[in-house]
Amino acid sequence: MKLKIFIKTDCPNCPAAKEVGKQLESKGANIEWFDLDNEDGLSEAAYFDVLSTPSLIVIDEDDNEVKAWRGDMPEIEILQKELQIK
Repeated sequence: MKLKIFIKTDCPNCPAAKEVGKQLESKGANIEWFDLDNEDGLSEAAYFDVLSTPSLIVIDEDDNEVKAWRGDMPEIEILQKELQIK
């Protein structure tokens, strides 16, 4: 499983998403970061229907969406369970 995190510079809740992402990375989670302030981030956001930040999307090995929080921030324990990490 992989977690895509979509953030933006002027997003008031994105620092919390960044912190959770860093914590998950330190536990071995595979995280992909996308900044909606640049073209690559916007392109990926359009593909996954991300219209607000922060957005977190769990995807499987085939790039299929498993679970998503668009414009919302779940508890880290929920993300750990979805990503199957301890």
